[in-house]
Amino acid sequence: MRALTKSRFKLALECPNKLYYTKKTDYANLKVDNPFLDALASGGFQVEELAKLHYPNGILIEDKKSDGAYDYKDKLEETNKLLERENVVIFEAAFQFDNLFIRVDILEKKGNQINLIEVKSKSFYSSNSNYEFVGKRDGIEKSWAPYLFDVAFQKYVIEKSFPEFTVTPFLMLADKDKTTTIEGLNQLFRVTKKSNNRTGVEPKILKLNNPDKESVLSKVDVSGVINNIVSGKHRILKEYEFEDAIQLFSKAYKEDRYFDFDLNFQACKKCEFKTDVESQNLKSGFKECFSKKMGWKEDDFKDPNAFEIWKLHYTKLKTFQELEILKLEDIDDELLKPKSVSKPILDGMTSYERQLIQKTKATEKDFEPKVLKAKLKAEMDSWQFPLNFIDFEASVSPLPFYAGQHPYEKVVFQFSHHIYNEDGSIVHANEYININAGEFPNFEFVRELKLALEQNNGTVFQFSTYENSTLNQVKVQLENSNEPDRVELITFIKSLTTPPKSTDYKGEIWKPSRGMVDLCEVIKAYYYNPYTRGSNSIKAILPAVFETSEFIINKYSKPLANLNITSKNFKPNKVWITKVNGKVVDPYKSLDKPFKDWDDNFERVSDIEEINDGGAAMTAYGLAQYTDMKDDERDFIKSALLKYCELDTLAMVMVYEHLKEIII
Repeated sequence: MRALTKSRFKLALECPNKLYYTKKTDYANLKVDNPFLDALASGGFQVEELAKLHYPNGILIEDKKSDGAYDYKDKLEETNKLLERENVVIFEAAFQFDNLFIRVDILEKKGNQINLIEVKSKSFYSSNSNYEFVGKRDGIEKSWAPYLFDVAFQKYVIEKSFPEFTVTPFLMLADKDKTTTIEGLNQLFRVTKKSNNRTGVEPKILKLNNPDKESVLSKVDVSGVINNIVSGKHRILKEYEFEDAIQLFSKAYKEDRYFDFDLNFQACKKCEFKTDVESQNLKSGFKECFSKKMGWKEDDFKDPNAFEIWKLHYTKLKTFQELEILKLEDIDDELLKPKSVSKPILDGMTSYERQLIQKTKATEKDFEPKVLKAKLKAEMDSWQFPLNFIDFEASVSPLPFYAGQHPYEKVVFQFSHHIYNEDGSIVHANEYININAGEFPNFEFVRELKLALEQNNGTVFQFSTYENSTLNQVKVQLENSNEPDRVELITFIKSLTTPPKSTDYKGEIWKPSRGMVDLCEVIKAYYYNPYTRGSNSIKAILPAVFETSEFIINKYSKPLANLNITSKNFKPNKVWITKVNGKVVDPYKSLDKPFKDWDDNFERVSDIEEINDGGAAMTAYGLAQYTDMKDDERDFIKSALLKYCELDTLAMVMVYEHLKEIII
């Protein structure tokens, strides 16, 4: 059966044309990943299992496969049999109407009253629930729309299947106003591939004695907003009433037919049905849509377009769509001009100026970097040697580590620290990592960082505001702790960080004595490299530097033993820059696979194949926390994390060296 499930319904709300491309193996899909690792990273399945403990008498309809196929009939029959009871709680209840099929996280039946409870790991503040879902202007909040339409779809299918039932919809969410009284709550839900449970999570706790105090989940009635979705007051696709959308999507998916929906540039920009380097042999749904709707040929896709423009406001894409233009060569400079020009953090390029530079260089095929040399030199001359480059790896979990903590308190488990001396020598001076299961590393992390940075009085660099915001969150944890050195550690944090910039922030204001320099802001203010195509991520900046700087290429094409560089995790013969067919290989892609030297005669619980970005690092940390992993497997992951984080701070050093090269 080609069933329109709730996930496919949500996909169609992003763009109905996606229904044609989803689940087709001959089309690229950039969002396809390992669901086991995805769930591990998000903590969503652990939240589902905690939610079930709120209903100790609930009955689970388990997954059973028939010849490898999904068994709709069996699940429906089991659900219908349970619904014959006067009162019952069902986990994963199944409902079908025509080719619409859903499974409900938690369904509570009391006579003819049905409570539909959708469990999500997304957080909210119960004290502000009036404005969480619908804003003060009475419009549905964009971040909540997919979740609420999901619930509306489920309610629709249940009511069509059983018209005699009255359905009340709820969301059960991680409540940031709540804390837990249970120590190590997040360690009590173990992730395993061997579980028969759909979630792959086995709880180590069988019941909650006092859910209001032990659980950090809260249930909220969303009947009002769901009724407004059904009535058409709230829409994602303005073209369709709620029920019309369901029927149209259902028919198109059942017939496996291209929907032929008009292009929506905002959605197209984020379309996952595109090819990348690793999926060039697959078809592109993105290209097919533009070929059908705009008549583009293969060469048209090679021309620079507005999707690449950095920090482009979504209203601009709407304007371009109305004018039926997307290529940069067709867009006048005036069309990019914002209503008001915001002042940059540093005295450099404004966002608008940077966009114009990007547009001009892209259309003229000019790959020479644009540099405000005098201003960049003045900024760099203000830096004090030795220079300190730091990078953190952190994770968040909806379920807290400690009693008294809220959901999604950040756990910072690793840092790397490179020092660049005035004589040009480079030292990987310090590092810290703690991925031991159940250990809360934050306070020890700050102690180790303090020891590392107190070695000198030089300038400290971050790349983006991640380190600043992370330390500020740990500051709050320290303020709520009984750590004997908390005052000393808080003083250290305040010496590096600036207070949060959120307009909602009402806390303490301070001025750091050694405030971190954001190397990303330096790049945005004074330097634009066309090879980045507008991205300011260090994962884009570094390859762009390799395309531009012969100095960096020549230096890092030599083994570490030949350079004035010390490393904690790489051998002296390590070469950072190599070429294949004349093209520089991304150093992050050259990192060893975590289990390259693993003895395959021994089973391991982790599926992770590489750790070369922040998402993979977070996933690796989750594996170490929530699976019953043996120490030797954890050591392999630890080694890979140390190498990845060392490269992150070395990459910052390389970017610095390139900027230094430019201003001389």
